[in-house]
Amino acid sequence: MPLMTTSRGSAHWTETASPADAPPVVLIHGLGGDATFWVAEQHALADRFRVLAVDLRGSGKTPGGNLPFSIEDLAQDVLAIMDAAGIDAAHVVGFSMGGTVAQALALAAPQRVRSLVLAATFAHTGTQAELFLKAIGAVYASGATPKQIFELVLPWLFSDRFLSSPAAAPYLDYPENADDEQDRDDWLRLLQAMLAFDGRPALSRLRMPTLVIGGDEDRLAPLEGVHALVAGLPQATLCMLPGGHLMNVESPQRFVDALATHFVAHASTAEFRPAMPA
Repeated sequence: MPLMTTSRGSAHWTETASPADAPPVVLIHGLGGDATFWVAEQHALADRFRVLAVDLRGSGKTPGGNLPFSIEDLAQDVLAIMDAAGIDAAHVVGFSMGGTVAQALALAAPQRVRSLVLAATFAHTGTQAELFLKAIGAVYASGATPKQIFELVLPWLFSDRFLSSPAAAPYLDYPENADDEQDRDDWLRLLQAMLAFDGRPALSRLRMPTLVIGGDEDRLAPLEGVHALVAGLPQATLCMLPGGHLMNVESPQRFVDALATHFVAHASTAEFRPAMPA
């Protein structure tokens, strides 16, 4: 199924050429990613769903600007993309940092969310991950190259069993002089927005059906934070997959199957309740 790259103003996204009546799905990538993070999932889901993958502010083909922004600002950007794409409500999937954007979107506009999927993410960055990411940010801001940052972050992205297998080989090398290399300042602004986000007080207000997906060897979104999400969300279901932070790479078919099963189970918005008042 072909992917179409779309631009409306400064916002960019890709979408599948799906049947007009296909239920819409919006995919939100994590820190350092862009819409291309979701290519495999878009192709796998295209026969049943209209699948949009967004470029968040400062990522992919969406410019970042020069001012700091918040996760809530990114959520408003995604809502604007949904408006531009003519989507009233969608199944919203957020991965890692994208999961915090998905939470903020669902809180700001619960009527726009048919269901929610929070994968490899958290309501607030855990202490271990926060210390690591702040150190990475400081090294990057001091002049480290993207390749050096890649090499520092890589061991945190996959499970030990995957890194020691031949399947990991394509993911171990950084492409030199990549045409789509993200601007350093954009990456740092996204990092600061993610570290500042704390969705824990609002979890009980997110009353739409939610699938929480965790990797059993994820060090950036560890099991403690995954269980905190499930405990805090009124309609949450937990799905644990083999893998590290990028469990969608390590367990691709199981990841896609979990998404599709969740979307089909919550095809109607009739059962959804609005967010509870603050």
